[in-house]
Amino acid sequence: MTAVIQHGANLMNDLKDEFTHKLRHNRVNNSREYFCKGTSSPKKRKLTEPKSPEVKKERCSSPAGKSTSALRTPRAPPKGSKFVGAHTSIAGGLYKAVLDATQLGAKAFGMFLKSQRQWKAKELDDNTAELFKKTLKDYGFSPGMVLPHGSYLLNCGSPNEDTLRKSRETLVDELRRCEKLGLPLYNFHPGSTCGKIATQKSVELIAESINEAHRNTKFVITVIENMSCQGNTLGGKFEELRDIIELVEDKSRVGVCIDTCHAFAAGYDLALQSGFDKMMDDLKNIIGLKYLKAVHLNDSKGKVGCHLDRHENIGKGQIGVEGFRRLMRHQVFNNIPMILETPPGFSYEKEIQKLYSLI
Repeated sequence: MTAVIQHGANLMNDLKDEFTHKLRHNRVNNSREYFCKGTSSPKKRKLTEPKSPEVKKERCSSPAGKSTSALRTPRAPPKGSKFVGAHTSIAGGLYKAVLDATQLGAKAFGMFLKSQRQWKAKELDDNTAELFKKTLKDYGFSPGMVLPHGSYLLNCGSPNEDTLRKSRETLVDELRRCEKLGLPLYNFHPGSTCGKIATQKSVELIAESINEAHRNTKFVITVIENMSCQGNTLGGKFEELRDIIELVEDKSRVGVCIDTCHAFAAGYDLALQSGFDKMMDDLKNIIGLKYLKAVHLNDSKGKVGCHLDRHENIGKGQIGVEGFRRLMRHQVFNNIPMILETPPGFSYEKEIQKLYSLI
């Protein structure tokens, strides 16, 4: 009887995970329509996609199969502006992330490079890479405003030898994918001690993982994400991020991404001016502003200092609208990708518009 009950519980959890995944997928693929050229009373038309993702390496056709001069593309904002976007889906091909970002009116976007739930993936072929780069160019996105997200399986600070080996192999593979796509940034979660080794030892393992990845790649910047101090994860304290960076040999190829939900859960009360100022002071004095490469824009379901990684839609959580107004108006966040990772149920497009309205 116990086994039957457990089987039923597992089945319900699987169905819940599948439903949540479909919500997220539908959120960025619900409609492939956009506004074409013309600023007054633009006409709506369906977004035309390639009939096949395969193209010749020597010469790539445009993603619409014809001239894209008439397509609405993100207008490059003036220097000092914000580049807000969202995490997009690669279902159907990497180039689909570009189309989704365009659909949302984004000026930046995040994406996975492959399935985030599997260690192994087929090699990134030339046709797929060329189509992505061509689509990115045709729709007016800068490669520096794309923030690929690393696999959730990664634990580059793991005490388990097999997990550490797989994590390091995957880190190298994903950086190589970034290079093949012409993308200069790669964001990932640093890792966890699993409660079995000292924090400093895990910090050393993470730094060596980054160094090994750098030795096997050419130019991609590894962007370490701050965490929420949940469990045994590393990166919730800015001092831990600093310690990792100090051990990275090539400082020009390392940086940090500040996740607002994680920072709030770790103890920075971004709902208050004093809490925001404290985070900015620590970012400057502990890590260094030069290492800030990206932002993840998420409100928090949990209270300040709760250590829970529970994202909420902008203005619907504990940080609130004023917290994000302070962030959107601060010049230190200019000219870097600012990526939404909020829950399904509220349009990314509306959240992007909401954030820009706060400037």
